[in-house]
Amino acid sequence: MNRRVLMAGAAGAPVLATFATASAAQAAPVGRTAQEESAARSGGTFKVPIPAGPLWSNEQAQEVGPWVAAAHGGTFTGQWWTVVNGRMSVVEVELPVQQDGTDEWTMDVPAGPLWNNDDAKAKCPHICASYGGTWTGQWRTVVWGKLSVAECTFRV
Repeated sequence: MNRRVLMAGAAGAPVLATFATASAAQAAPVGRTAQEESAARSGGTFKVPIPAGPLWSNEQAQEVGPWVAAAHGGTFTGQWWTVVNGRMSVVEVELPVQQDGTDEWTMDVPAGPLWNNDDAKAKCPHICASYGGTWTGQWRTVVWGKLSVAECTFRV
């Protein structure tokens, strides 16, 4: 069974990721090692495409990919592809399911429009989780009716 999840990527741009859920009896999908499949089943890591702007060559993608991955707390897999010719490419990033480091920081992330505290309570925990963080309970409106931010805590 495949599960599609809409995540927030670079600068809040939506990223559609497909996660395969497999029973223990199923073989690892093509392109995945048994170790990667085991990590995925145990909740260790997952891979998502993240927008990286236009990339013009594999050489450029191999240079830019690690920067984009690091900005999201992940590792560049070396894979990339163009999604809109001349305008947007994505790089594949492997992310840990949960950041368990001892260093912690807090920052605001784009959350779309939030209308009130009840709306924020429903949305922000999921929005922060989509960035790999935990919601602090704080939010604010930046542009009324268009953009609010959620305060998230991250660990590395």
